[in-house]
Amino acid sequence: MSDNKLQTGSSGTGNTVRWVVLGGTFVAALGISSLIPYMVIDDFAYLSLASQSPGILGFILGYVNMMLDGRVATAASLWLVYTNNIWLWRICNAAAVTLFCFLVCKIACLIAGEKQPRWMPQVFVCASLAIVNTFVVALPMFTICFSVHYLWACTAALLALYYPVKEAFCPEENKVRVLPYCLIAASVYACLAQEQVAAVMVAFLLIITIYRHNEYRKRREAERPLLLYIQTALSWLVFLLNLALTLRGDRPYHMTSDGGQVTLAGTMWYSDGSQRVFRVLQWLAYNYMIYAKYVLILLWVLLLLRFMRKKQPIYCVLCALFAAAAILSVLLPAFTDVGLFSEGPSLVVQMTRDPSALSLSAAQGIVLIWWLFAIGFTPLLLLKALKDEPMRYAAPLLYLAGGACACLMTATNAMYHAMGRTFFVTAILLLIIVASLIPSSIKKPKHMLLAACVLVLFAAAQLLENFPSLIAAGKEFFNYISP
Repeated sequence: MSDNKLQTGSSGTGNTVRWVVLGGTFVAALGISSLIPYMVIDDFAYLSLASQSPGILGFILGYVNMMLDGRVATAASLWLVYTNNIWLWRICNAAAVTLFCFLVCKIACLIAGEKQPRWMPQVFVCASLAIVNTFVVALPMFTICFSVHYLWACTAALLALYYPVKEAFCPEENKVRVLPYCLIAASVYACLAQEQVAAVMVAFLLIITIYRHNEYRKRREAERPLLLYIQTALSWLVFLLNLALTLRGDRPYHMTSDGGQVTLAGTMWYSDGSQRVFRVLQWLAYNYMIYAKYVLILLWVLLLLRFMRKKQPIYCVLCALFAAAAILSVLLPAFTDVGLFSEGPSLVVQMTRDPSALSLSAAQGIVLIWWLFAIGFTPLLLLKALKDEPMRYAAPLLYLAGGACACLMTATNAMYHAMGRTFFVTAILLLIIVASLIPSSIKKPKHMLLAACVLVLFAAAQLLENFPSLIAAGKEFFNYISP
């Protein structure tokens, strides 16, 4: 990776556009955040805990005992948010959104091999958040407690990974050798903030460390990456501490239904291994196609363009079939019916009903197998389409990391089995892959304009699809808080 030269562009224009995009992102994020009051049920619990706790240490201990996880950094951030004016969160969250979008753009461009990226791919990264399901993006980015749990943790991980990724892809661009690794604190924060984020970060730190170590052994004149060794080792130790705190016991799930409360042990459906595997497969297929189908459509279309240039008809047909089926599923919901959440209760309730594959109809079984095949075959398509390109291995690794994150929520008692926000990390990794493919797949301005029009159509379709659910969620919330 280090032998690849980054493509340069017009730095003056690029810097101007970058500041305009960053400023626009901050203003938009602050405007949205300023509309958010204390409104999520979890906020009231944290506000109560903050008022009862004697300082930050008392709040952290109360949080850890209440939530039964190791998110110490998240707890500290929540204490800061709930013990100060709400405008502190609004400003910090707008800054986190801006930094998050900037880092996603920069990392995607590093993977793509562009030093001064064109402005359209940068705008695409920010705008593409609109084509992810609203419950995946809006809740983790623009609600108080969920933004701290997901967005802030993810931003810290991207910050911790940026310089290691930059040195791996183009070490000559890093003129400052010590200062970047002062961001080791970001690694520690991410590892103590959220399990999915921590798992992805430590995995990629390990991969980058092994790569850099091998480069050092091959070329003795190269500088030993001592600070990278320290960052990786410390991150793994803190991550293991987080897991140790998380796996202390079963976490109960509470759900209000018809005025009553149902409490289920988080691991009660793990008694049978085959049932567990079946639920994981259901969860993967459902989440990918409900929460990220438009991102997958763009990914398959970009791969289709590459295979058309390489004149590989078999792979072209596969990409076209995957994309067409996903587009068709927008009009025919049965194409995403894998027996999970289809006109029925949440998974918390479904865990006690029809736990085996025998509960599926023939049509549901076919749909489940088809989407598992499409999702599972995509990494091979990425490897084939990106042959001899810098991102050949990075893109499949990001894709597999997203799948691992989706599975992780079913493997730990700290992960919820309902709510789209648990798919946030996976969706962001998919966006990074698509964003890294944009510059080399769409080169002409008129084609980029066409891609922007497609993005707007997808965003409109996603909003229309989410509108009834948003209305229902709003009614449920007001019914909950009304006397």
